[in-house]
Amino acid sequence: MVLSLVAKKPSYGYEIIKDIQEASNGLYVPSPGVIYPTLTLLEEQGFLESQIVERNRKSFSITPEGAEHLAQNKETETVIARKLAKARELQQGSNLSEDIEMAVSRFKALLRHKMVLKQLNEEQTHQIATIINDAVKQIEEVNAILTDSHDE
Repeated sequence: MVLSLVAKKPSYGYEIIKDIQEASNGLYVPSPGVIYPTLTLLEEQGFLESQIVERNRKSFSITPEGAEHLAQNKETETVIARKLAKARELQQGSNLSEDIEMAVSRFKALLRHKMVLKQLNEEQTHQIATIINDAVKQIEEVNAILTDSHDE
């Protein structure tokens, strides 16, 4: 799947994590501890190449050998695509609690990506903390309204 995603467009590791999350409708969010070693392995096998771009981040692109390997394993790619389509189908009947769970999942994935957090300056860190605290307050307010109306 990683090769398939990179074949569509050169990507950073974090973009690949987001692409997999989106492709699975949030059912699977690979951690950086899964993606980065996979990228390194694929690069060592000659299937990917990387180049350092902005902020010392590596952008990965597929090599001719990687494209050939992907073509030889088209059946595997098709099976994965079918499974992801089935996952999206199952999510179509989602209810609101599943929407909340997906949002929390996306939030956790963002926080797990320590590289992003390490690049924040003090002002950005403060802004994000404020956003999170405001969201918590808003959720508490909604919950209080629901609890009050439920008690009546």
